Amino acid sequence: MMSSNGNQREYDNHPEGTFMAVCRDIWIERKPNPKYPGTTIYGKPEPEQMVKVCIDFLTDEPIEIGGNMVPRFIRYKASPSWHDDSNLRKFIRGWNPALGKAEKADLEALVGTGAYLTIAHSAGKDGKVWANVVGVAAPPKGATIPLVPKDFVRAKFKDGTATAPAPQKAAPSAASDEVNDLPF
Repeated sequence: MMSSNGNQREYDNHPEGTFMAVCRDIWIERKPNPKYPGTTIYGKPEPEQMVKVCIDFLTDEPIEIGGNMVPRFIRYKASPSWHDDSNLRKFIRGWNPALGKAEKADLEALVGTGAYLTIAHSAGKDGKVWANVVGVAAPPKGATIPLVPKDFVRAKFKDGTATAPAPQKAAPSAASDEVNDLPF
């Protein structure tokens, strides 16, 4: 099976159901568009890059890796649009209604916060089964939220161009060197 980051390796899909989770990272993924140059089904030019907002969660569902029980991971991806009916905005609105209504969103504020996820499986055209986040809500009051491991390194600090902050419960607010036209 193929992992979510494109590496060939065997893994177990996250089970279906509802799970308590914590947002461990949010970043912008840019990949070359294999359909570029070309046109969309609507006759518009294909973009040179495919751009997605990636939101990583650790859930309260354990998995054994290297003899240790650790929280499972799941990722939600959406186009980086922030218009009223965009999938990203609907997703954020379900999780944090105030942020989902904001004209501009600081998605970094969600890193380290809890979420109540609904996960379902779907089969691709090739028969592979994928686990997908299909729903999100704020966790119930008093719920136990999984913790992000202290040694976890966020995506924006992995390339060495940014300095990782001192460990905190939640990551600092948006301090990215990346310049873009996104509303967050």
